[in-house]
Amino acid sequence: MITMNGIRNGMWCAVAFGIVACASTPMPVEKLAIAKTSLERAEQAQAAQFAQVELNSARNKYAAAQAAVDKHDAEVAARLADQADVDAQLAESTARAKQQEQLVTEMDAGLRDLRNETLRRDNSGAAPQAPQPVTTPPQP
Repeated sequence: MITMNGIRNGMWCAVAFGIVACASTPMPVEKLAIAKTSLERAEQAQAAQFAQVELNSARNKYAAAQAAVDKHDAEVAARLADQADVDAQLAESTARAKQQEQLVTEMDAGLRDLRNETLRRDNSGAAPQAPQPVTTPPQP
């Protein structure tokens, strides 16, 4: 048997369900800002030179996230912003690692040049000496 209270409760439930169904997920403004900051840091780390693939991936995902925001698709925008952030961090780390490798290579070359110069200087100033035989002291 349907009562007035049952009808009223059913209507309230329908209204509540309608409000919840119409409510949209808020746009991921903070995630987009974090992704943009990560992109800027990657660019400052010269990722365009040392990690171009990773940087381009981050840029593309950030642009897709902004397009999803324009389409009011908050979930896709949040996911793409997170991916852009991670790709930008990877680009920054890769660029910094390659810069360090380059620095180590340059330092190794400098040390090798110094060793060669020292050897040349030592050999040019004195006559070459024959290696001395190694003698072992007699054992008791």
